[in-house]
Amino acid sequence: MKRLTTTCAVAFAWMACAAFAQSASGTTPSGLFYEVSGTGEPVVFIHAFSVDRRMWQPQIAVFEKHFRVVRYDLRGHGRSASPTSPYAGYEDLREVLDALKIDRATLVGLSAGSEIVLNFALAYPNRVLRLVLTSSGLGGYASGLFPWAVPPFQAAAGGDPERAANLWADTPIMALRRNVAERDRLRTLVTDNWRLWTYRRLEQPLAPPAVKRLAEITVPTLVVTGDEDLPHIWDIAAVITRGVAGSRQMVISGAGHFVNLDDEARFNEALSTFLAK
Repeated sequence: MKRLTTTCAVAFAWMACAAFAQSASGTTPSGLFYEVSGTGEPVVFIHAFSVDRRMWQPQIAVFEKHFRVVRYDLRGHGRSASPTSPYAGYEDLREVLDALKIDRATLVGLSAGSEIVLNFALAYPNRVLRLVLTSSGLGGYASGLFPWAVPPFQAAAGGDPERAANLWADTPIMALRRNVAERDRLRTLVTDNWRLWTYRRLEQPLAPPAVKRLAEITVPTLVVTGDEDLPHIWDIAAVITRGVAGSRQMVISGAGHFVNLDDEARFNEALSTFLAK
């Protein structure tokens, strides 16, 4: 009986340690906060401007069952350190991967997160397994400042970052078209990140920019677009799909910019199918 009890205790301790190893959080040397859960092939989720890693919650619960899922807060967002000197988003991504000792990973980005993913794939091509570019930004793509974006930036310049965050939450790029139940949660993410409107813009672009180098991307690439997204996002998706050989575009009907929240089921299905190949 004593031997059985000891064996059970060892087994329980092993399972407890294994469970702990599957879910952890930490901070990189420069102050980037990350969370990791699950085991298996690594999949890294990179969030959009003005929110944080929590925007991926509907995906984490699904994909951590089969993959080692990583999500982190971009510099100046969430629990990551604020920018105090020039930095590059794609180098921050490298720092997260290095901290977790991940050599190669599938990278899933949305909006500004997709722009970082593309830049990283160009700077460190040997560290990428696959790319998922959702509602993508694109370095070097000239769009200018849209009229709807002017009020929040004016509020920030006028020293009212909380008003800037609230105004940004009301812009068309933040609108959910289908899943209205998620609107309050998305707005909370934006208002929780009001401090980013106090920071100087110190992010350094990739040179030459990605828009001129898309032919260098050789890994499997999926471009996901909501058919209710803004026209310039549709144009960027077309540019990427033409420029990256073998890439394919998936359109999710009825979804806006935040496709992963607007139609969680179809986004998760598309990502699952892509990862299975």
